[in-house]
Amino acid sequence: MIRNLIVLGCTALLTIGLSFGAFAGAAPDSDADGVPDAYDNCVNDQNGPAASTYPGCSGQQDYAGNGYGQPCDQDVNHDGAVGLDDVGDVLSALGSGGASDSDFNCDDGTGLDDLGIILNALGGTPGPSGLVCAAPSATGCVAS
Repeated sequence: MIRNLIVLGCTALLTIGLSFGAFAGAAPDSDADGVPDAYDNCVNDQNGPAASTYPGCSGQQDYAGNGYGQPCDQDVNHDGAVGLDDVGDVLSALGSGGASDSDFNCDDGTGLDDLGIILNALGGTPGPSGLVCAAPSATGCVAS
């Protein structure tokens, strides 16, 4: 009899807990890329599994390892701001293949599309990133 009461009590507590859990809602995902903001290295630009703007960046690519995803990190020299020096770095890398800090759309090369992206970002800063370790000069910053 006591065993049955314990089982019924546990069942009731579990049911109540699951009911309240339903009101918690989903974690915010500002860019709707399938990665919650707290774990997203590029909060306002899609670079997760549901990315449609930058489909090549569907894996949270961060070639610099500084906590900012490629679509929102045009600070190629990692000085905290996007300036003409960064544009010069992209111009120097034009036509090169492979993943690099100047490949903002993750298509495995630096092209005119990347030049257009950095020109639109002039005067800006990297990010925003949901990762607490994100910093322009950081290394090894990844979502945990």
